[in-house]
Amino acid sequence: MAVTNGNPKHNGADPSPLPIVIAGGGCVGLFLALLLVQSNIPNRVIVIEPLRPDPSSTRAMAHQPLIFPLFARADLMTDLSEAGSFSSGLCFRTSAANGSKFIAGKQFKQGDKAQLLLPQGKFQEILMRKMEVVEGKSEVRLGSRVVRLSQKEDRVEVRVENEAGREEVIEAEYLIGADGAKSTVRKALGLVFDGETLPNQLVATDIVYDFHKYGFFDANFVIDAENYGLVGRITNDGLWRVSYGVPNAVPEDEVRRTAEDNIRKMLPDGGQSGFEVKRIAPYKAQQLCVDKLWSGRVGVCGDAAHLTNPYAGLGLASGIADASSLAEVLIRVLTQQASDPERLLSSWSSARRQKFMTVIDKPSRMAYARVKTKADTDEEIEALLARDPMVGALKKGMPAMPPPIETKGEELEGW
Repeated sequence: MAVTNGNPKHNGADPSPLPIVIAGGGCVGLFLALLLVQSNIPNRVIVIEPLRPDPSSTRAMAHQPLIFPLFARADLMTDLSEAGSFSSGLCFRTSAANGSKFIAGKQFKQGDKAQLLLPQGKFQEILMRKMEVVEGKSEVRLGSRVVRLSQKEDRVEVRVENEAGREEVIEAEYLIGADGAKSTVRKALGLVFDGETLPNQLVATDIVYDFHKYGFFDANFVIDAENYGLVGRITNDGLWRVSYGVPNAVPEDEVRRTAEDNIRKMLPDGGQSGFEVKRIAPYKAQQLCVDKLWSGRVGVCGDAAHLTNPYAGLGLASGIADASSLAEVLIRVLTQQASDPERLLSSWSSARRQKFMTVIDKPSRMAYARVKTKADTDEEIEALLARDPMVGALKKGMPAMPPPIETKGEELEGW
């Protein structure tokens, strides 16, 4: 079997082009699939996802303005805006033990670019619905998972197992792993995460509580050496995300057992007015990236490729940027316009790793260190304002603009 212009030839006859397989039907995988389905590539797109989507899932719930242009390219902004809501403001404040005092912040006016608050389940629903509009170009196989892969010169064989344990092999043009932090695709490629696990694990809880009553903004970064964290509105009906840190040595059963006590430490009234816990999700805080995001006919993106702590809000955003640029590159290759497909995919891999190291990793580490700052006294708060450009700029009403996280395909070698 030979390869001509990126498509296999069988006995001199052109077969139907092989599909593109995406392992992982989370936000990143479905966004990549949608971009490919909306394009003029001749290939079908097959998404393999083990879990049934949960419409109530709030796992990822905030989307940064810097990726709104990427959503717009997929004609998503109207749907996302109608399904979610926009944050009315963000601020830094002291811990409840220190009075939940306002340090610096900004209230957004109508028309300002603000975080889009949209729980993951609703986002996935919208992505799947948009894919269905383009008939015949996509398939989402729920309840199935990628278990193995085998690369050939002109294709990749993807072994898939369904809920009943039955296996089949899908021959694909390319396979992309968007299958999360424990990615099967990444492990099959032998890619190793470079980086570190930070000293404390993070506990994300969803609770019902009236933070607005106490003057909280929609997004609040709580600065304290011990009781640091994030308090953010999820929905308009009283559901909030409260995240805090505990040592890595604390086992999960203890994390869950002590969750209510730790949540009380984050509440301005210590929980006296009552609160309801809806979800508890402990996870490691990590700064990790693979040494390359592409190998042969297989690539990884999103959490399968890199992990970062949430305090800069760049985790999902970087995955969306991966998907947007990879779609651009794959469309170029699959429509036979790339001057050098292999070099283009390799160049994309290098560019995305470099973008993570310089634009995602460093600000995320700084944001993690910022919330763990001791801010018990007015003097310590003034010192923070003086030395931290982000907090200082926000105090002046001029929030620092983050550098771009996207990669432009036309600037890559092999385009």
